[in-house]
Amino acid sequence: MSASPPTDRVVSVVELLAAEAPLTAASVADRLALSRSTVAAILTTLESRGWARRSRDLTYRLGPTFPTAHRASAPAGTDAALRELARRVGCGAALSVVSSNSMTFVGLAAHHGRVPAGIEVGARVPLRAPAGASVIAFCPPQRQHAWLATADPGRRDELTTALAEIRSAGLVVWGIDPADLATLDVLAEVAGHLAHSPASGPLRRRVLGLLGDLSGYPHTAADLAAAAPLPIAYLAAPVFDRDEVPRWELQIGPLHPAVSPGDRELYRTELLVCAQKLGAAT
Repeated sequence: MSASPPTDRVVSVVELLAAEAPLTAASVADRLALSRSTVAAILTTLESRGWARRSRDLTYRLGPTFPTAHRASAPAGTDAALRELARRVGCGAALSVVSSNSMTFVGLAAHHGRVPAGIEVGARVPLRAPAGASVIAFCPPQRQHAWLATADPGRRDELTTALAEIRSAGLVVWGIDPADLATLDVLAEVAGHLAHSPASGPLRRRVLGLLGDLSGYPHTAADLAAAAPLPIAYLAAPVFDRDEVPRWELQIGPLHPAVSPGDRELYRTELLVCAQKLGAAT
């Protein structure tokens, strides 16, 4: 079978991005002796799929959803930072990279057994509202509108308000019906069993999608200021890259039906401190 020149060009661009420091489109074209229009078209397609990403200085590097780039897409020191965060808050911690249409987990630390969403590094869930809200809150309006369009129409006003509160607080705290906590555990167990069956890929993706849909509801600032304990599934905060673009979502998952004000403040502080540390490492 003969090689395909168009495919060869795409592979060459990907290999160059993987092997070199970030490059401009013009540099890629010059290195590979390709026309700039051809390279621009390839990079645009790669970027739309999350296989490449463009920085503010117009250079390109491998993107977060490139199949072999899960670990490379995490900030330096992610594993140690997540372990320390999980130890300090007493529950699971995770980092996911957010692309145009999915969230891929690139770091995970368990503590006392439970982990957020019960999934592992490399797992990908659809980016459907409310998933990824802490990152979307700091994205341009056009992307926020596209994200909101994936939500149930009855929840769009609630989520629009939540995005504004996230921008103010720097994080989101998701409440959950106590009955749904049991559902989360069951779905997580099912996803874990399916991970060992090569033929179960489509079904496992559906289960992971259901896990994402069980994010619960966003607690308001008034909720969080109350003296009463609150049911909390997880907390999430954005992690910004060196260009101050929100790329990752950092999560901790208490998964508890009654979290005290003191514990809520501990979770908030530790989550924001860790998010800042990870961002500084990019």
